Amino acid sequence: MESSKQQAGEICLVCEEKKQTGIHILHQYICMDCEEKIVSAETNDEYYKHYLNQLRKLKLVNSSV
Repeated sequence: MESSKQQAGEICLVCEEKKQTGIHILHQYICMDCEEKIVSAETNDEYYKHYLNQLRKLKLVNSSV
């Protein structure tokens, strides 16, 4: 049984869009689309630095944990 939070969607840490499916890392949500892009990204890809900057938020958000 899915919770209403999953049915309504969550805001992705990376793309900052409301999505239905994804994963949680350190209590932060990353949508399935961004997860796939991050996993397959090469260091010379156009959005590689964007992914890094967005993922750094994981450290900042959870530094008090």
